[in-house]
Amino acid sequence: MKIIPENNPNYALQLATERKKNFTSWLLTAPALLWLIFFFLIPYLIVIIYSFLTADIYDVKFEFTLEAYRQCLTPAYLHTLFLSFRLALLTTLLCLLLGFPVAYYIARAKDKVKNTLLIFIIIPFWTNLIIRIFSWRIFLAYNGVLNNILLNLGLISQPLEIMRTDIAVILVMVYVYLPYMILPLYSVLEKLDWTLLNAAMDLGANEIISFFKITLPLARGGIFAGGLLVFIPALGSYLIPQLVGNQKSLYLGQVITYKVKNIPRNWPMASALSLILLLIVALFLIMFYVLYSHSKSRRRV
Repeated sequence: MKIIPENNPNYALQLATERKKNFTSWLLTAPALLWLIFFFLIPYLIVIIYSFLTADIYDVKFEFTLEAYRQCLTPAYLHTLFLSFRLALLTTLLCLLLGFPVAYYIARAKDKVKNTLLIFIIIPFWTNLIIRIFSWRIFLAYNGVLNNILLNLGLISQPLEIMRTDIAVILVMVYVYLPYMILPLYSVLEKLDWTLLNAAMDLGANEIISFFKITLPLARGGIFAGGLLVFIPALGSYLIPQLVGNQKSLYLGQVITYKVKNIPRNWPMASALSLILLLIVALFLIMFYVLYSHSKSRRRV
């Protein structure tokens, strides 16, 4: 809020104008605020309450207990959490390694080529996610397209078992979330002053040194944004592991779904796992933000 000195001759008029602006701002933000309260805050409060209740066969008993959280700390569920964290981390790193060169090339390309490449990056969003996943199922199947190509080329003697493996899950995860890494990186790289690279090379630096000393530090904002856009949804992913993965490697999203829909239902357990997932995401958000702010302040110094 703007501070208005009381000795100002137009103090009353400016104060009334400032209050009107504040009221208008609240009025404009009210619909979005109400939407968040009703569809995000209230459901989360329900989840918190359910996590402290007692599980029943079809519903819950309104008896306070910490049993759901105790079960979450057992080795089986900690292993599931580890698998989900590993999947999200691998997906994020692979998306970064594959997405950075693509974003860099698009940022430095001519306008006509740049627009064409951006359209190719956005095209997957025009197709339903389930259809794209089932396309990968056909492509990776035992008698699918990939195995037929490898057999015809003589690279393998018998079809590979790719479907229902962790490799298939990672492949599809990277395919789905790669645009979420490329677009933030491109938005940052596109604004870079490329003359800095030329100046560094004039001073004796080669392309590799220029990349690690200039391009990469200036692209940290895009890496931070892209990492969050990939890591957070990948950590709680359900649909991709369910359709192309196997039951030996259950991820957190699958376990939460099974606890809700299978009989006997265990809604307190599903709620506790959801809150633990939310807490992990919040901690990573804080950690990434602190690291990003620290690196940004160091660059200023």
